[in-house]
Amino acid sequence: MKPENTTSCLILEDDAAARDMMQDILQQHFPALTLYPCGNLEEAHTTWLEHQPPVMILDVNLPDGNSFELLSSLYQQGHTRFKVVFITAFADYAVQAFRFSALDFLLKPYAPDELIAAVTKVLETMDEEEYRTRLETFFYNTSQQTDHGKKIVLSTLEDIHIVKLKEILQAESDNNYTRFYFENGKELLVSQPLKTFEKRLDTQGFMRVHQSHLVNLQHITSYRKKTSQLVLKNNITVPVSQNRKNSVMEYLSKLS
Repeated sequence: MKPENTTSCLILEDDAAARDMMQDILQQHFPALTLYPCGNLEEAHTTWLEHQPPVMILDVNLPDGNSFELLSSLYQQGHTRFKVVFITAFADYAVQAFRFSALDFLLKPYAPDELIAAVTKVLETMDEEEYRTRLETFFYNTSQQTDHGKKIVLSTLEDIHIVKLKEILQAESDNNYTRFYFENGKELLVSQPLKTFEKRLDTQGFMRVHQSHLVNLQHITSYRKKTSQLVLKNNITVPVSQNRKNSVMEYLSKLS
């Protein structure tokens, strides 16, 4: 069956009250949006195959499993024409996976305005090819047993890049853009501010050492006391601000 029009949405939420509240919010603010509410994975899978709504709002943890299983199953069957807003009550590994892949998510309890903003975003933005790239990165990251091989999606004005975290040396603020430096000497100018990536990478071995610099701690080779500079691989030097110096010294002391 061909997908229906671009104004239909599957809702997967096992809590009936939360599901009803979500429906009320969406019906009020998106009257043209056809909704398909579901309470478990099996029902959601059957409903999606029947109607193929292009938008899904998925609670992550459900009594009969994890909504990632639903996505993976659909994807393996060749179905890729959908966009997702995830909802979770836990700020766990899944949240990092969402951030790395630049996928939309809401943390419970969420405000109605947050739900409206998330649905508006997936309805109005992001072409299908870019979204598939982000979703494939998400699947890859959630399959990793450790953080060592995880990847992140970086979007420039021209292209979408998928890179391994371990290959990033540092990220530098460039007005409202961020310039990434890599082990192989390449650079990428990404169309998002540095603070966006600080939030995504704060638990992955990266540290904000200056207002304009976020460094990958595993690539530090030395610290120059006189000039308050970190030296990274490829002989890249990064200034350490006075208010970040204690955090840097504390980290370095743990290595000795």
